[in-house]
Amino acid sequence: MSKENALRGTMLTVTRRYAAGIDVGEDALRLAVVSRRLRANAAVCVEHLESVALPSGTVIDGDFVDRAAIVAALREAFGRLPENGAWRALRCAMGLPASATLTMQIPLSRLMESNERFAADIGGDPRGMLEPAVLAEAERASGIECGALAVDWSVQAREDGQARVAIAATARRHVEARVETAAEAGIALSAIDGEPAAALRAMRHAGSVELDADARYLVCWLENSGLHGWLVGSRGIENEVRYPAPEHRSIADALHDLAGQDAPLDCIYVGGQIELLGHASLPLPLLGQTFGCAALPFEAAPYCNGASDIHAAHRHSPRFAAAFGLALREVMQ
Repeated sequence: MSKENALRGTMLTVTRRYAAGIDVGEDALRLAVVSRRLRANAAVCVEHLESVALPSGTVIDGDFVDRAAIVAALREAFGRLPENGAWRALRCAMGLPASATLTMQIPLSRLMESNERFAADIGGDPRGMLEPAVLAEAERASGIECGALAVDWSVQAREDGQARVAIAATARRHVEARVETAAEAGIALSAIDGEPAAALRAMRHAGSVELDADARYLVCWLENSGLHGWLVGSRGIENEVRYPAPEHRSIADALHDLAGQDAPLDCIYVGGQIELLGHASLPLPLLGQTFGCAALPFEAAPYCNGASDIHAAHRHSPRFAAAFGLALREVMQ
């Protein structure tokens, strides 16, 4: 690389932050690279999208069965990135599928007898008294010994004053497999995040750009394990649902329960394996008709900003929602 290009790359890393989101699915590895200027309310730009097919059986239920194949796919995907000095400082996040992750929300009062002691410190645990209770709850719910778990948690305030603790737990081997596999490919991971959470982040970003601030809309992420749905309103996430679930007879029933009767919807965003809607006799056009609003697949195209080397199929593929959301997490921090 010439001195001029190296200098230009160094200057770009000062004025822009670059990040990569890596979604390792059972069919393919998907990579999204995004950037954002380091100033308030700066737009997020998609710089590159890449997909590398994986042999059948490489990944099963979140387990990296064939690490060598994943390492080769990572090297191939990153090897296609432009030789630009600015991209050397990429922050990289990799996803975890829902099948490998346990998520739950527990009332704070259930975890702590003296709930009032933490009311003034919501969002933190200054004395380290809450974490043992969180770890015990994760161990109980997962059936996995605490020492073999990787657990993340946060305390969330609610308008009714009843704070809840959001807990995400996975077998530590899943985290170690991703860190070690990435390292074999010469990649240092800065974060590991759940794919449904990443997809939600991506589609909420789309909603914040494309809809009014007080819009009320659904976000749907479809994968082999089923549907993850969220109702987004002016107050943020107002409701969520999973399907299949015993209380719902169908995806349509689950989504009607999610939307509620309070007000009409402005939009529905759908990402992931959207063909599963058709298998459930609720294809995207019918979904929109059912709820009387636009039903749109997630697309990265609006954020590509003229990047001409991105394949059209990738720009418009709803399967890139998780990879985009993973990278978005890193550029927004």
